[in-house]
Amino acid sequence: MLPENFDRETYIAGLREKHGRILPQDIAFSVENGWLPLIAESLQEIEQALDRHAWIGRATIRQIKEKLGDLRIYVRPRRESYHFSKALGDDLAVIRDRYMSTSIKTCEICGDAGELGNFDGYCQTLCGKHAEQRRAWIANGRKGDPFND
Repeated sequence: MLPENFDRETYIAGLREKHGRILPQDIAFSVENGWLPLIAESLQEIEQALDRHAWIGRATIRQIKEKLGDLRIYVRPRRESYHFSKALGDDLAVIRDRYMSTSIKTCEICGDAGELGNFDGYCQTLCGKHAEQRRAWIANGRKGDPFND
């Protein structure tokens, strides 16, 4: 659960500052607030892996988004001519898989325990409260904000 006075912009600014070595200042955080703590943990582990393999400065986060109801964080070499070693690739795959698995059990909206669901063709991981709000929004013709907390 996110704190009551959670401020998205302040939180993201803190992540940009803390992980400036791997996180471009203009990267979009294309997820809802509930997954931001997962992103923070993941960035910490990604940065540590890149450090261990001497890849700081040669790799960057390219994209942070939701896809098919789970969290995706894409790490790529800064140049196309660079290639991750097998060891680094394996370390990054373990981190990716862990946070994808965790995200499908975490509500994207609030961070509470959630479940991956299909909402009229759109996959999203939501807690019971937010799943009900999504269903009601669909039933009412998709008008307004589906998560009118």
